[in-house]
Amino acid sequence: MHDDAGAWRRKLVVLACAALLTATSTVGCAGRCRAAGVVAPPAPEPPKPAFEDVVLGRSVEGNDLVMSVLPGGPETVLVIGGVHGSEPTSVDVARGLLELLREQPEMARGKTVAILANANPDGYAKRSRYNANKIDINRNFAATNYKPAMQAAVRSGARPNSEPETRAIVRAIARLRPDLLISIHSIGSGRECNNYDGPAEQVARVMSGHNGYPPAATIGYPTPGSLGSYAGIDRQIPMITLELPRTLPGQAAWDNNRAALLAAISAAEPRRRLTAARGQN
Repeated sequence: MHDDAGAWRRKLVVLACAALLTATSTVGCAGRCRAAGVVAPPAPEPPKPAFEDVVLGRSVEGNDLVMSVLPGGPETVLVIGGVHGSEPTSVDVARGLLELLREQPEMARGKTVAILANANPDGYAKRSRYNANKIDINRNFAATNYKPAMQAAVRSGARPNSEPETRAIVRAIARLRPDLLISIHSIGSGRECNNYDGPAEQVARVMSGHNGYPPAATIGYPTPGSLGSYAGIDRQIPMITLELPRTLPGQAAWDNNRAALLAAISAAEPRRRLTAARGQN
């Protein structure tokens, strides 16, 4: 008889804890249940924010131009790789950042980060600087310094924005209105740098503290119709052209620039604040 009474009391305690788990907070209920000899299940981890893949268009040969967007705060950073298909390590580094943020989205420091890892898939497949129309995308933007040309060394197209890859990048900029734009390239060893256009010198210096590449206002020769001219100079979007050492393998390039890219993302400021500081409208 006493054993039956004890069993009923234990059953009532368990039922009371179950009710408390529903009616009260997890922490408070867990404490009460532990006191009664019942262990509450651990609270589930909040889901990680997921990347959204956005198809910005298709290349000349019909390959999707996919931008992956990690939603975050109001500050937005756009990272682009593979503008020149002959610079494959730029794709490796952009993909390294994408994979890192997929696994650890908190590394974005609450910023919205968009990554177009391979902006010229046709050229990348052929290891060609140009797209399938043999146009240099980084000379095809509608910058004020654009120059139509089809010489052997300068293939900017008959008109600006003639190429679908160029238009996809322009579409991304219009959609995101980025507070910082990073385009990854590579250059002959010894000339690697954090090249900046627009109000981005401070970001270049922050990156330099991590990758050791000097901040540079120019890479030493004119770049008419470039993304830096179009976005950085004409539109005053803080713009970094990250020039990797061309002979550096992809994994080493990512290892050397992981911290620099994360620091740049962290340093991104709202454009309106930068504009006000510069006394512009």
